[in-house]
Amino acid sequence: MILNYCGVAARGCVTVLLCMAVSLFAATNAAFAQTPSTPSSQTGANSEATNQAAVQAAYEKAVGLLQQGKAADALAVIDAAVRGGARDASLYNLKGLAASELGRDAEAEESFRAVIRLSPKAAMGYNNLGVLLSKLGRYEDAARNFREAHARDPQNFTALLGLGTALAALRKFDEAAAYLERALVVRPGDFQAGYEWAHALYEAKKLEAAKKVLSKVAAPEDSDSAVKYYSLSGAIAEALHDDAGAARAYRHAYAISPSYDIYLILVQSSLAAGATDDARAASLAKLPAAPENLNANQNLAIGLLFLGHDAAAEAIPLLERVLRQDEFNETATLNLAVAYKDVGRSADAIELTQRALEKRPSGALYNMLAELDEGAGKYVEAVGNYQRAVEAEPTNEDYYFDLGMEYLSHFTFGPALEVYRVGTQKFPRVAREYLGLAFSHYAVREYPQAADAFTTALEIDPESPAVLKAWNTVLSSLSPADWAAILPRLRRLAAGHSQNADLAFYYGAALFRAEFSKGPEGHLDEAAAFLEKAVKLRPDFAAARIELAGLYAAQKEDQKAVDEYIEAIREDPRADTPHYRLGQIYRQMNKLDLAGAELARYQELSRAHEEEIKRSRSAIQQFVLATPSK
Repeated sequence: MILNYCGVAARGCVTVLLCMAVSLFAATNAAFAQTPSTPSSQTGANSEATNQAAVQAAYEKAVGLLQQGKAADALAVIDAAVRGGARDASLYNLKGLAASELGRDAEAEESFRAVIRLSPKAAMGYNNLGVLLSKLGRYEDAARNFREAHARDPQNFTALLGLGTALAALRKFDEAAAYLERALVVRPGDFQAGYEWAHALYEAKKLEAAKKVLSKVAAPEDSDSAVKYYSLSGAIAEALHDDAGAARAYRHAYAISPSYDIYLILVQSSLAAGATDDARAASLAKLPAAPENLNANQNLAIGLLFLGHDAAAEAIPLLERVLRQDEFNETATLNLAVAYKDVGRSADAIELTQRALEKRPSGALYNMLAELDEGAGKYVEAVGNYQRAVEAEPTNEDYYFDLGMEYLSHFTFGPALEVYRVGTQKFPRVAREYLGLAFSHYAVREYPQAADAFTTALEIDPESPAVLKAWNTVLSSLSPADWAAILPRLRRLAAGHSQNADLAFYYGAALFRAEFSKGPEGHLDEAAAFLEKAVKLRPDFAAARIELAGLYAAQKEDQKAVDEYIEAIREDPRADTPHYRLGQIYRQMNKLDLAGAELARYQELSRAHEEEIKRSRSAIQQFVLATPSK
C-alpha cells in the first residue's frame, strides 16, 4: 500500500522529498526579519527615485499580511510598491512567497529570479527558487539552484537540506545523504534534516545506518511530522525483517493519523509478525479497529488482505461492512462465504450465497455454492450448482473444469467424460481440460484415448508440474501397439526440452516398453540413454530410477538394477513397487534373506495402500448412488 506525503508516494514507507515546499512562507522565515536593502548602484536609476520610507512601509505591511494568511492583500501591496518604482530584492522575495501561497507559480518563479538578478551574491533567491521548483517536481532545476545557494553560503542550512532532498528525488541517494548529514551538523537535532538523511539512507539500502540516524532524532510533536517519523521507522524495521518492530511503529503512526493507508500497512506488518501462529495471533490481537470512514473498496482491500493470510475471523467484519455499503458486491460476497467456511460457519456461507443468487444470479455464485455444498457433503446439490455455473457463463473454463472434477472425484466417469469432451472443444489450448479428459478415459479403461489426451496436455504445457505428474498414469496401461502413435510425439517433446528430466523419463520409459515387447529384436540403448539422462538431471527422481532399474534387469545387469532400486527406495520410502522388484532380483541372485525382507516390506506397504483406497471409495459411495443417470 502507498502512503503519500508532499505529493510523493512510496510502497510501505513515507517518502518526503521537500516538505518545506508545502509552505514557502515558512521555509524562508528568515527573510521576514530582513529589512529592505538600501538603494545602491545595484538597484539602478529607478531605485534612486524610490522613496525608501515608502518601500520600508510596503515591506512591513506585506509581511504583516502574509503572517495573517492574507497573501492576496500582501501581493496587492507589493505590486503597488513595484509599480511605484521599487526594485528591492527583499520586496521581490515577499512577492514570490505571496504568489506561491496563492498557487501562482509562474509569477512566483519570475519574482525569485528577480531576487537573484537584484542580489546575485546572496543565497536567498536561489534557495527560494529551489524550494518552488521542488514543489513543482522540477528537481534537476531545483538542485542547480540549491547548488548555487550552497556555493554562496556553504553553511546555509536551507541550501544543504534543499539540495539533499532534491538529489534524493532524483534517486541520487548516496550524494543526497552527504548533504543531509552536513545539514544536521549545521543544525543539530533538526527533525527535518535527520528525517531526510535517514530516508535517503533507507532508499540507498543502508538500513542499519538509517535506523541509527533516525534513532537520534526525537519524534516531533506536530502530528504530520510524527506520522512521517513512525512510518519511516516502520519501513526500516520491515526492511530489516523486524516485523514486530514494524508493527509497533505503524501502530504509533496509526494512533496519530487513523487513515486507510497507514492501517493497511499496519495490517501487513502485523500479519507478518511472529514466526509461529501464536505470535501472529498476539500481533493481530493488538490491532486497533479499522477506520470507520472507509469506503467499500477500502474495506474490501483490507478484508481480502486478512483472508489472504488465513485470518478469516479478522476479515469477516470488514467484508460484512462492504455488503452493508454495497449489497451487490459479488467479490465481497464470495470472499465472505469463504471466510465463514474457514471459521466453521458453513451454514452461514451457504445462506449468504443463496441470498445473493436470489438477488443477482451469476456463474461465480453458483460455483461457490457448489463448492460449499461439496464441503457439506451435499454431493448431488453440488453437481446441480456446478451445472448452473456452466449454464450461466458457458465461456468460463473454470466452471467446466470444476463440474468435470466433481464428477471425476466421485467416480461418475461417464458424465465427467462428456464434460471434458465439450471442454476440450471449447478450450482447445487449456491443458487441464485435456487432463480431465485423460483421467476420464483412463477411469473407463480407454487407455489409448487417455494416452492421447495426456500427451496433448503435455504438448500444450510441457513445463506444468501437474501435467508432468499426471502423464505418468498411463505408463503401465498401454499395450506395445498403443505406443506407436505416442512415441514420435514424446520424442519431439524430449528433444525440444533437453533439460526437462520428466520428458526424458517419459520418452525413455515408453521406448523401453515398446522395444522390450519386441523380444530379442528390441533395442534398449536409446531408452537407457534417456532414462540415465533423466536420473542425471534429477538425482532424486525415484520413478525414473525404478524404470532404469527395470531396464538394467532386462539387460541382465542385476547389480546395476539393485543399485537403482535401492536409490529409488531411499528417495521414496513409501513406494511398494521397488521393494517387490528388488526382492525378485535378490531371489535370482540367490540372496534369499534379502529377498524375503524386501517382499515382506512390499506386502506391508501394499496393504497400507489398499486401506487408503477403501477409505476413499467409502467416502464417495453416497454420491455414486444418488447421481442421476443423465
